[in-house]
Amino acid sequence: MKQIIFLSVIIFVFAFFCSCGNSGGDNSAKPAMFCLVNSTNWRSPEPKAILTETSIKVFGTSANGQTIILNVGSPQKGEYTANAFTGCYAEFIPNMSAGAARYSTLNSESAYGTIKIESINEESKTMSGSFSFKAYRSTDNTFRTINDGVFTNVPYHFYSNSDTTYQNIFYYSTEGRTWYAKDITAQKNDTALVIFADCDRTETWQSVTMWMSPTIGSGVHYITADGPIYAKFQKGFSTYDATNGSVTIVENNSTKKKFRGTFFFNYKNENDETIAISDGAFDIKFTEESE
Repeated sequence: MKQIIFLSVIIFVFAFFCSCGNSGGDNSAKPAMFCLVNSTNWRSPEPKAILTETSIKVFGTSANGQTIILNVGSPQKGEYTANAFTGCYAEFIPNMSAGAARYSTLNSESAYGTIKIESINEESKTMSGSFSFKAYRSTDNTFRTINDGVFTNVPYHFYSNSDTTYQNIFYYSTEGRTWYAKDITAQKNDTALVIFADCDRTETWQSVTMWMSPTIGSGVHYITADGPIYAKFQKGFSTYDATNGSVTIVENNSTKKKFRGTFFFNYKNENDETIAISDGAFDIKFTEESE
């Protein structure tokens, strides 16, 4: 009897330490992006990155809607200088409202920064690095100083600039699930490029619509209630306007009529709760209005 009790105690202690050692999973593998903005803590819970044959873009938005964007003109690991002359840049957007002009290292000779890409893991499709910069805003002649910036295990999408095919996909995540659109249309005219993505209505009654400039170029562009990019989320018989967010255009090819990018935005539901549409991506073809 004593042997059984002793063995039970040993098993319990072993199980306890194993469970303690594994609680919460491997936190080191979780994406993270944080820094100090004018000595105030900033953190993005879901940073993302885009890798092409010629560039890297890392971006994240904090819980209160402040966005940091890092862009380097190379797909390689290394340390890069961000200023008005190198083509590499770093930006801080204080919020996603229509009047929120960005702070950028491109806007002044006194603005500068350093972006370091320390690792690119092709197996896990993640990258890590560090950053610091001083960015200028011309609307009020003010600076923001970003120090001690770190990003780790940030997931990236690879997009090939030379790829002539397209996947005809549009997907996004909301309220804990990823949705893939069944019917996707994109049409361009002289004033707008409009994307409409509708899910399979036998499964759910929801869709996303986005309006943007027909000549929109590669890079990060902002969704606000007042434009220049607008978005709507339809769920059931209710339609919600996006309050803030961004679209990162990877390619807008007028010759091949190919349109690729990523996006996210927030909207407020009927209870005035902020709901996120996150991890969005599209790789589609568009038609001209005359076609």
